[in-house]
Amino acid sequence: MLQKVQEYFITLISLVGEAFMLAKNALFSNKIRSWLSLLGVTIGIFSVILVFTFIDGLERSIRDSVQSIGGNVVYIQKWPWAFGEDYPWWKYLERPLPKYDEWLDLKKHFDEDKYAITFCVSVFSSGAIKYQKNSVSDFRVIGCTYEFARVRGINFIAGRYFSESEFNQGKNAVVLGYTIAKNLFGNPMYALNNQVVYNGRRLEVIGVLKEEGKNIFNSSSDEVILIPYLYAEKFLNVKGESANPYIAVKPLSDDYDENALLSQLKIHMRKIRKLKPSEEDNFALNQSSLIEKNTEGLFSMLSVAGWIIGGFSILVSAFGIANIMFVSVKERVSIIGVQKALGATKIFILLQFLIESVILTLIGGIIGLVITYLTIQLIQPYIDLQIQLSLSNILLAINISILTGIISGFVPAYSASQLNPVEAMREV
Repeated sequence: MLQKVQEYFITLISLVGEAFMLAKNALFSNKIRSWLSLLGVTIGIFSVILVFTFIDGLERSIRDSVQSIGGNVVYIQKWPWAFGEDYPWWKYLERPLPKYDEWLDLKKHFDEDKYAITFCVSVFSSGAIKYQKNSVSDFRVIGCTYEFARVRGINFIAGRYFSESEFNQGKNAVVLGYTIAKNLFGNPMYALNNQVVYNGRRLEVIGVLKEEGKNIFNSSSDEVILIPYLYAEKFLNVKGESANPYIAVKPLSDDYDENALLSQLKIHMRKIRKLKPSEEDNFALNQSSLIEKNTEGLFSMLSVAGWIIGGFSILVSAFGIANIMFVSVKERVSIIGVQKALGATKIFILLQFLIESVILTLIGGIIGLVITYLTIQLIQPYIDLQIQLSLSNILLAINISILTGIISGFVPAYSASQLNPVEAMREV
């Protein structure tokens, strides 16, 4: 049994080697016709894989961006992230803004071991933050409660977040974003335990955030400072619309009922705002996970577009490859007759031409992958989106090439396998 397997394996290897040589001969004996046919495969693979590579980059960027604003977080805000078709936008103007007192009230209804609930405002800087002769302008000041770190899951390269007692005392503590710390101190690690000046007030640096980079929403924690809300309200305008106040709720375990959480938040917020049963909600429950869900349709459309663009090229090339194989069969009729006379089976003849067809399409697919890789390297410095040719897309390209070779080469290969050896040898 083992000997038969070895014989079949050796036969297959020799068959593949012979098919490769025949494919090479077909390419160089009919250069223009062959390479034009392969060009279709190349363009098709290039189009499909480049589109899918961009889609992968977008999906990865969106996932990272969602994580940066907090995964599985529910934001209680005045404005929804998406307007309904039957709800005029001007009605939202009448809604009140979330308040610090509402956060205090809402916290009473949730177990702090199961849920992290924070209240935050985000204010654009009204001046520069300074350290000695260095200063930084154009950043955001986030005034938040002590649970903010639990909701966002922020990372530090030095120091820590402020504690509950520091928050309750309204301490003049500050956490600096990476870029701000770097511009003020040169080395962000030197910022810790120093004092910076903002709006005439001295703030003690207790932490520096890890470098994050900008996300798909064009925002970043690298250019923010975090201070306790009870300290921020002493000298910043935290009551107006420009402060963008919100309450954020995050389950601390994945084992929770999302619909039940939304229902509880809705019930408690309606009670807090004393809304009558007939009155509509005057707040929005925005979910970070909805961003990914809403983009699924876009990714599906892009995928379809990639298949359509590349599909036509691959289809045209399939006819070209089939034409090459028919010519190849016709040119080798006498050889096929001799092979059959010497005992070659139909499956041997079929595989011989089928493998030759697959090798031709694989060559076109590999060229398409190389062009895709070079294109990515060429455009990467000019776009913010990080894209890379993944293993899954490489395998997809190879599978498409193989499938195209099998489909386009099957009919010519089958016709070759059905030739009568006597009639075929008359061509000698």
